[in-house]
Amino acid sequence: MTEQQRRIYPPIIVFVALLLTILVMRGPITCVGAVADEVIRALDIGYPAYGFLSALPIACFGLFCAAAPAMSKRFGLLTTVLICLVLILLGAVGRLIFSYPVMLIATALIGIGIAVLNVLMPVLLRDYFPNNIPLVMGVFTGFIGFSGSIGAYFSVPLFNAFESLRAPLGLWVLMATLGLIAWFLTPRGKKISVAGGAFEWSLLKKPLTWAVIFVMGMQSLTIYTTVAWLPTILSTLGFSASTAGLGSAVFLLVSAPASILTAAFIKVVGSERKAAAIMTVSFALGIMLWLMGGVWSFLGCVLAGVPQGITFSMAMILMAQKTNNLSELLVISSLAQGIGYILAGFGPFICGLLYQGDGHWWPVATFMLTAVFLWGASALYAFGNRKLF
Repeated sequence: MTEQQRRIYPPIIVFVALLLTILVMRGPITCVGAVADEVIRALDIGYPAYGFLSALPIACFGLFCAAAPAMSKRFGLLTTVLICLVLILLGAVGRLIFSYPVMLIATALIGIGIAVLNVLMPVLLRDYFPNNIPLVMGVFTGFIGFSGSIGAYFSVPLFNAFESLRAPLGLWVLMATLGLIAWFLTPRGKKISVAGGAFEWSLLKKPLTWAVIFVMGMQSLTIYTTVAWLPTILSTLGFSASTAGLGSAVFLLVSAPASILTAAFIKVVGSERKAAAIMTVSFALGIMLWLMGGVWSFLGCVLAGVPQGITFSMAMILMAQKTNNLSELLVISSLAQGIGYILAGFGPFICGLLYQGDGHWWPVATFMLTAVFLWGASALYAFGNRKLF
């Protein structure tokens, strides 16, 4: 894309296309947790099978991040985005068929599409808006949180209104279609591509690389474990299905403005390390308050939701800080998200194994608290002036 086009289009058509793309990067996944019991009944499965279904897209995030550099080099960033949206659309359509094997395949397609977008969107945003990376990444992660809140909040009302599980699942057929239409309407400039971008496995010898991976992986594990299991946790504490879904939506919704304000928060507290310590404590308190029931559970949703938004934004900022150009960012983004999401994928599945259906959630809470503190320790080590390259 020419410099003149880049100045004209991002505030208008490209901005809309980017926004619609971001809005399908979490909602197709978070919509399932809010109607978990209905999914279990419709597919005639148990909690472990549901845990595997919930973990599958996150595992795909990790396994298919490696495809992003090769696809962007072969097709260019914009065409690769279109391919991803097509995969998400096909998966969303496939989930309307209530068969567990079909649901697994459809969910995998959605996970693959989002996996590549996870890597490419920070690169694309940095290319379009290079002058204020912390703000742009904050807005990006904020809208991702908003996407997740749409999935969590509207699933139960849509299910109740249409008396069918196809209503909340079908919403994402519409959203993916709108994203595709927006990109097809975007004026075609030159193909945006990134030189290099292959995995550099030698980076895995550096402790700093693993710290970046755990910053990405543990925040991902906590958010996807939460959206998969928080509605069920709240339901066993006496909340109705719609109220439990609202709690999950609150968790995701407050993360959106928190993400946007990440740069300001870091400036107020004085450093990324102080911000990481505060967010670790806040998230841990939120997890413990979930289990107290009543208004305390909703306070816990807020106390955990705010750091969830900020930790994701901090992970994006961290990867941008540790690199010098788009090619390096693509490398570390694919590496950190690839391994990080594989680790995160174990979260919902492990919780499915830990929970015995008896209403006792402390084993699950202990597991999540461990992940939160591992994130905090990794962030304290990773932030600073050291570069990966």
